[in-house]
Amino acid sequence: MWPIPSLDHNIVTISFSSDNLVCSWIQKTKTGTAPLRLCAYQRYQLTHLELANLILFNPTTIKKYITFFLQKHNLYDAFIVCSFEGAVIAETFIAMPTATPHRADFGIPISSNTVWEYRYMYPNDHSQHVFYIYTMPRFLVLQYQLLAITMRCNVITMTTKTMALFYAYKTIFGAAFRKSQLAVDMMRHHNNIEDLISLDALRRMISMPLEINVKDEKSFIATAVGLFCAER
Repeated sequence: MWPIPSLDHNIVTISFSSDNLVCSWIQKTKTGTAPLRLCAYQRYQLTHLELANLILFNPTTIKKYITFFLQKHNLYDAFIVCSFEGAVIAETFIAMPTATPHRADFGIPISSNTVWEYRYMYPNDHSQHVFYIYTMPRFLVLQYQLLAITMRCNVITMTTKTMALFYAYKTIFGAAFRKSQLAVDMMRHHNNIEDLISLDALRRMISMPLEINVKDEKSFIATAVGLFCAER
């Protein structure tokens, strides 16, 4: 008997917002000072309402950008993970008396027009448990699913930027990650998880080409790292 070798697909991360479309190709590495390597990175500025409030008003241009990135780096069969940021996504943090609630306990009415998910984040000082909840219009999810189908892309995950940044933060600590420390950090920064990821921490996680201005691209690269780590 010969064991079947595990598949090691490339992962491409794509971040969507009203102003930017960001494509990244990240790989694990055993060389250098960081466990991850940014193999390719491209941020396309959207200045002509290509994505207005995340709605695909110009899918032709969006497809052109993504296709060019995949073709340039020969990533046709890559797994793709996506994040979204925009006012159309409703995000909130709420406290619950239990760490294991049922979906009905959140009191969000069932609707055919929206999809929503939640994630347990941390315990607070009042013996309650804080959850992150996001809600997206269902038609928006369908638009991006259809975009992936027309491009024949292997999209495996769609989530929010906040959720991606949570995984980046968790990766910084690795096995030492503790929800109690997350609680201290989140309450100190008013639940703005992006503020928890410093430039130094990002550089320890991933090595980047010298031509990238890390200070300007920090938010986008941290999101890409989180998307990658959530799948790996």
